Amino acid sequence: MKKVGQSIIDFLLYSHLFIAFCAIAMTAQTFFLLDYDWQLAWPLLLLVFSATLVVYALHRLISLDKIKKSLHTQRYKTIRRYALHIKVYAAVAMLLGVFSFFYLQRVTQFLLILPALLSVGYVVPFLGGQKKRLRDINFIKIFLIAGVWAYVTVCLPFAELGLLHTSKLWYWGVERAIFIFIITLPFDIRDWEIDKAAGVQTLPATLGVQATLILVTILTIVWLILVFLLYPLSIFYGLLVSGLTTYLLVLRSPKQSNDYYFTAVMDGTMLIQFLLVLVSVLVLK
Repeated sequence: MKKVGQSIIDFLLYSHLFIAFCAIAMTAQTFFLLDYDWQLAWPLLLLVFSATLVVYALHRLISLDKIKKSLHTQRYKTIRRYALHIKVYAAVAMLLGVFSFFYLQRVTQFLLILPALLSVGYVVPFLGGQKKRLRDINFIKIFLIAGVWAYVTVCLPFAELGLLHTSKLWYWGVERAIFIFIITLPFDIRDWEIDKAAGVQTLPATLGVQATLILVTILTIVWLILVFLLYPLSIFYGLLVSGLTTYLLVLRSPKQSNDYYFTAVMDGTMLIQFLLVLVSVLVLK
């Protein structure tokens, strides 16, 4: 029974279905906070889900070939076991993405060009003689992740609803980027040895673990101030619980060796935040 449960968890995590649902949650949260008709959201939600599956599938499959055998952890062994599944789901997701694309507003279709190029460049080698990826450039990885996730989950919903002219877009985008930045730092700590072997400098490798956690503390305080200023109390309370919970989880991350802590718990903070905001608004409305 235990093996069955672990197999289900592995399937959800390493087929990238879980992170795709987290991406939907972050995008849906923006639609929810803007209080617009959900019927307008489904094309973008489907595209975000599909694109996340495709990008993460490419990333994992390419990473398997680039990482030295000696550095293959249980995580990569599991990904290798699900390689065929990943390819099949990515192919299906690509078809769903193309389908949903044609239901989007024209401006949203245009704005998709930037994150698409950055996402492909992040996972597909194309730079220099050694064919490096964008993520192989020193220090850029975490900023790319935070920027693209904020762009997709905040900017694109605003575009789909015709709200690109509002100043709220920029403030919400910064808030979302900081949150993604915070929950991505533990992954850089986890991948310290892999990035070192690849010759890639990251913030945790340069600052050290303790200084990185101090940075997390500062960023969390800034983020909490932002959400207090940007949202009504009914929303702030949900974000407050989300922020404090996430902060405590990040502080514990350097001592964690089980990959579930990162791919399930840390990524899951996005899904948790959406649920907390939903409950907070419904209870306090």
